[in-house]
Amino acid sequence: MLVNYTSKKLRQILIVSVGILLQCFGISFADEGYMDTYNHHIWRGELELMLMNDFTSPSDLKQEKDGQKDYFSQMLELEYAPTSQLVFEFMLEAFEDIGTGEGKFTGFRYEARYRPFKDEVPLNPTLYLEYEDLHPKTRYKMEVSGWVDPPYEEEGEEPDRERILESRLILSQDFKPFNIAFNWINETDLSSGETAFGYSFGILHRSHPVSLAFEFLGALGDTKKFDIQPSRQEHYFQPSMMIHVGKNSMFNIGFGIGLTKASDNMVRLNYGWMF
Repeated sequence: MLVNYTSKKLRQILIVSVGILLQCFGISFADEGYMDTYNHHIWRGELELMLMNDFTSPSDLKQEKDGQKDYFSQMLELEYAPTSQLVFEFMLEAFEDIGTGEGKFTGFRYEARYRPFKDEVPLNPTLYLEYEDLHPKTRYKMEVSGWVDPPYEEEGEEPDRERILESRLILSQDFKPFNIAFNWINETDLSSGETAFGYSFGILHRSHPVSLAFEFLGALGDTKKFDIQPSRQEHYFQPSMMIHVGKNSMFNIGFGIGLTKASDNMVRLNYGWMF
């Protein structure tokens, strides 16, 4: 069921949630800097809390097609790694329209990543699986896939909820102090059985207290039409910088620069906490 909140109530819920989780858990975070691309690193015992905030200016195509205006979107993420090969995440999503001030809680995600090889191997393949239960109008960009403007006629009515099974093949290699990672993305709609495809590629330079990352991410169509048609798909260049503030917190700022007519422009701010 979709729950409507005012912007004030939404902020209160996020702040209270952060406070409760910080008091209940000891939290740490990986010395990484990607915003959408995953690499193979998993630290045993890592318990991480992240609050992610985006300001998005929608593309002209989305404004014409869906009537979207500028908005904020948020995600609250809790991650725990019981071993050096397995990690779990739970995420909550929301967004707030700037013009109306109306906010919406849009759903949640469960995620797991598994690294089959404990030691370093070529490309360090890692498997990713995520279950999403989201409102179709959810806004936060964890990935990009499929079409904004499909090159075929869409059938049926839009569902009340989207239940998606997302999988990724993660390939990652360190060339210290650099990491290079590539993600192949599949998003399968559990109702229709259709799968949308996407990609994410990143280069990360690690240093302390500042790390720099450069990512490319975009869509590759779906099982109805696998193709690259930039005027109908989202593709982004995303530079970002992670700053470690002492031993207990981090701040990550990035810019999602739309490369196509269908792409938005974003300012992305992430915060992490630890004891």
